[in-house]
Amino acid sequence: MEGITKEMGKMRMKDDRGAKALACALALLLLLMTAACALGEARDVSQACTFSGKPSSSLKYLTDGRYDTSWFSEGGKRAVLEIAVPEGELIGSVYVQFYRTACAFDVQTMDAEGAWQTAASCPTDYLTGYVQLPEGAQRVRIVPQPKNERLHIAQVHVFAQGEAPAWVQRWEAPLEKADLLVIAGHPDDELLFMGGTIPYYAGERRLDVQVAYLVPSMPYRKLELLDGLWLCGVTHYPTLGPFPDRYALSVKDLYGQKGWSEGTLLRFVTGLYRRHRPDVVVSHDVRGEYGHATHRAAADAALRCVELAADAAYQDKRLAYTEAWQVKKLYLHLYAEGEIDMDWRVPLEAFGGKTAFDMAQEAFAHHISQQKTDYRVEDFGDYDCSLFGLAFTCVGEDVEKTDFFEHVE
Repeated sequence: MEGITKEMGKMRMKDDRGAKALACALALLLLLMTAACALGEARDVSQACTFSGKPSSSLKYLTDGRYDTSWFSEGGKRAVLEIAVPEGELIGSVYVQFYRTACAFDVQTMDAEGAWQTAASCPTDYLTGYVQLPEGAQRVRIVPQPKNERLHIAQVHVFAQGEAPAWVQRWEAPLEKADLLVIAGHPDDELLFMGGTIPYYAGERRLDVQVAYLVPSMPYRKLELLDGLWLCGVTHYPTLGPFPDRYALSVKDLYGQKGWSEGTLLRFVTGLYRRHRPDVVVSHDVRGEYGHATHRAAADAALRCVELAADAAYQDKRLAYTEAWQVKKLYLHLYAEGEIDMDWRVPLEAFGGKTAFDMAQEAFAHHISQQKTDYRVEDFGDYDCSLFGLAFTCVGEDVEKTDFFEHVE
């Protein structure tokens, strides 16, 4: 009996130690959670910062809220942007939006001996780059990684410590296997004419959506399109084509202009299919909506390249992606056959009850440079963004006609 009593006492002691350990663990977890909550979303302190760099006359453009202005640094050792916050503040992260070309960069802080040391790096190929510092600092500087590069920046956002706001873009690489590929002629066409396609499939359905543009247009329009895509739930960086912005009313006239040719466009779109390997593709009206030749060319190439991309014999030394790929379905805006009327007015959980149509409108509002035009996202009239047709399928005709992915696993 005495032995049993001793064993029970040992068990109680073990239980007590276990309970204490569990209590300590829970207390630590609560402390960490409390600290995280206290830190919360990082405040944007950009307007309180002092910026230093050469030339100094255009530094004001870094925080003017516009994408059509920029600061272009001098070269060599002067290709540096220094940022300081007032006493009592600390810089926790930096978000850079480049104007024309991306540039990998280091964010440096000053050590105890007054020497600049790299605290974090951003090896970006994208027009936006976000860097979070391991520790807060009152002064930082941005330095291009290649020593012969110059910084060409449209906007800089400086944050105090905490989590970056949801609107800060942290892009992933373009998809090597996409569920859906949207091919647009220009920035904002993916919203005006494809309507709720991107917010519904990327944001609500959380499918892997890749967006490609034939004509990326002016530098500031690239930043606008990035804002719109990110808002709609796209996280993989878009593919930006090499074609110049030319207006023509016929595809023949378009191909006669500098920077355009039929062969170049077919290679590019075939490359899109082989690079991103989409199951479903959505693109423009064969009549170019209001007659725009770039839209017509996009639709024509989207259809013709389904066959080219699947043909292993179609090779070209200028075609970067050569492994054949079979697209399963292609939808074109306003296409007369296999008509499907998508309801973009259904409330979406991913956007707090807003509809895909609402999100397309909000995303279009991010295209600031286009707000004085007559273009609007509309699901009625001649350019109804909810009307599509099934231009190609190798998985059967649509029956339900409510989903681009009908019959696609």
